[in-house]
Amino acid sequence: MRLIGTIPTDADAQRFSAYLTTHHIGSSIDESATGDFQVWIEDDDHVDRGKSELFAFLQNPSDPKYADALREAEALRKEQQRTRKKKRTQYVDVRTRWGQPRQWAAPLTLFLIALSCVISVGTNSIRFGGERREDAVDLFRFAAVSEKNWDQKADVIAVAARSDSKHEFFFRYWLLDLRSGQVWRLFTPMFLHWNIFHLLFNMFWLRDLGAMLEVQRGTWRLALLVILCSVFPFVCQNVVSGPWFGGMSGVVYGLFGYVWVKGRYEPWLGLGISNQGAMLMIGWLLICMTGLIGPVANTAHVVGLIIGAMTAYAPVGSKMLRKKVKAEK
Repeated sequence: MRLIGTIPTDADAQRFSAYLTTHHIGSSIDESATGDFQVWIEDDDHVDRGKSELFAFLQNPSDPKYADALREAEALRKEQQRTRKKKRTQYVDVRTRWGQPRQWAAPLTLFLIALSCVISVGTNSIRFGGERREDAVDLFRFAAVSEKNWDQKADVIAVAARSDSKHEFFFRYWLLDLRSGQVWRLFTPMFLHWNIFHLLFNMFWLRDLGAMLEVQRGTWRLALLVILCSVFPFVCQNVVSGPWFGGMSGVVYGLFGYVWVKGRYEPWLGLGISNQGAMLMIGWLLICMTGLIGPVANTAHVVGLIIGAMTAYAPVGSKMLRKKVKAEK
């Protein structure tokens, strides 16, 4: 808020504030220690306009347009209250209302959770008793890494190995599978989890964030975000460290970035995450990056978070840019 000046009497201050409201300029009035009334403008973009309007008002406070503004402002405020009330009724906090019927109207979220559990348990990638079924796990990796597959790729390995860059090696190695038609590897690493805690952590956040987004914004938006936050993070992670990664974490951090940004810039959409939840997600990301808990797909986490946040902010930024260009014309 910015202070733009003072008005001697309360009645005049209220009339002037109402006049600003009719021009969609947010303001508030505070009584000062000296007995006059301070006028504060809520948006910095409206400060110059507010100052010019205040100067005009002080020159002729009895102008009929200010008296008419009281009625118009009251009608406008009532309309705004009705709009805000309607938006509040549309807000759904999935974390506290998961048991209600509407929260089960998230088929893609439930499908992803079920498939993650089935594949993680079926391949025993979580090592829930016994050894992993490496051949089965290999089907879902970003690139096949079993010994027989390495033998079949001897030519490309020999070529890539001559390069000093391990990143080029991993990229060429993965492209061989992609060129052979194994396009599912772009997505399926998300269904592999390496222990029960890894699975539970990711499914907990997928349930909360995925269902919130799907209920409020639709299944197709969730599907698009899941695709973006799996393909690009997985490609980047493969280039950095090879195809030995797995988990829903890149997607989860993409959902977190999307919900977090939407909650800050477009809260009326009904998406949001508490400050404690945001701190937990960011804190866990930083802890993973220290290496204290072992090898983690940090690249996938960071890229997923960036993509989710950028996807959420894109329409907001575009709107602000159009507004700026229009104002400069």
